[in-house]
Amino acid sequence: MRFKVPFVLFVFTLWFNAELFSQNVNHSLIVIHYDPASKGEFKQLVFSYHFLNGHFQGREELMSFKGRIKEGKLEKDYIRTDIGTNQLYKNRYLITGIGNIIDLKEKKILYDQKGNVVRCSNDSVIYYTNDAFKGKFYSYYNLATKTYSEIKSLTFKAVAGQDIEFDRSAQPYKLNFYPVDKPKVVLSTDAGYGQTNTESKKPDVSVWWLDKNSFVYPNFNKDNTEITFMKVSIDSKASTPVGKVAIKQQNEQASFTKISKTQAQYNFGDKKFLVDVEKNTVTEMLFTNPENGFSAECKNNPYGHIIKLNGKEISKHHFQLKNIKTEQNIAAIVKELVIGTESYQQGLAIWNNSTQKWENVDAEEVIALIGWIRD
Repeated sequence: MRFKVPFVLFVFTLWFNAELFSQNVNHSLIVIHYDPASKGEFKQLVFSYHFLNGHFQGREELMSFKGRIKEGKLEKDYIRTDIGTNQLYKNRYLITGIGNIIDLKEKKILYDQKGNVVRCSNDSVIYYTNDAFKGKFYSYYNLATKTYSEIKSLTFKAVAGQDIEFDRSAQPYKLNFYPVDKPKVVLSTDAGYGQTNTESKKPDVSVWWLDKNSFVYPNFNKDNTEITFMKVSIDSKASTPVGKVAIKQQNEQASFTKISKTQAQYNFGDKKFLVDVEKNTVTEMLFTNPENGFSAECKNNPYGHIIKLNGKEISKHHFQLKNIKTEQNIAAIVKELVIGTESYQQGLAIWNNSTQKWENVDAEEVIALIGWIRD
């Protein structure tokens, strides 16, 4: 009987250590750094920062690639992670904002051409082309076979909706609908003037499809100081305003993020607007829509942005809203030091949910914070 208690303690210790070990969680944060030694080529370095239970374990360089290449005497964009919105797919593939595909596991560039990504489905990355010379068509890159092909079916649709187009040759834009095997239908002769960024470029107009016959789009006024969100019905050809907001020019292309069947977040620089077609309202959001429980204050204040987890404030930091990436129980931001109108990066800050604290990680200049991979 004298050995009973020690034996029980021994078994409990083994069980406890096994449980503790089984609860270890590994994450990798994919970060793109700039190589200052190759300014002309705009070389980008892909790093994986490794974390165990939220604690930094070290980093490794996965690969690098050029952002600019020469074709004869001309230079053109090649792989660019600094334009548009990057995404991680299947815990493995980096799809850039201009449509390039990079296999982070095999450390290879799979697709180096530009393309407008409209959806990822199973092993396919689906693109939509609307070009004056090439025409209109869908295409896809097959991740399994590593091949690119056009989709020959004329009735194929990657997302809900039909064939519409903003005629940008006129001011204001015209909004056209192209029925299959029927003449063009003009839905509106006053579809606004489009978004103008500070470089006087005109990005494509982002559309939020409610179903295959109705959608919402942003109608910009001529001075780009106001947006009226319009709901359009293809069946009735009716356009009705949902709401109106005041804006200032932004460099980044605006976009919709669907929240529910009746609500979407309109991303316009550091401003986010909640578009609600059921209530017929558009309101400026104080905080971003929560992702993995994390939300960030939209307005940039003297103290930076408040960050909340499950509705509770966990910090105030200076960072850009595009530079926060979250996973369950972990988040990363690119910290900034603000002096007057200038800002300077100060490395990474990582939320450790087990300690309920932010941990600082040294890092060089970050071009893009891509996101988390669960190892």
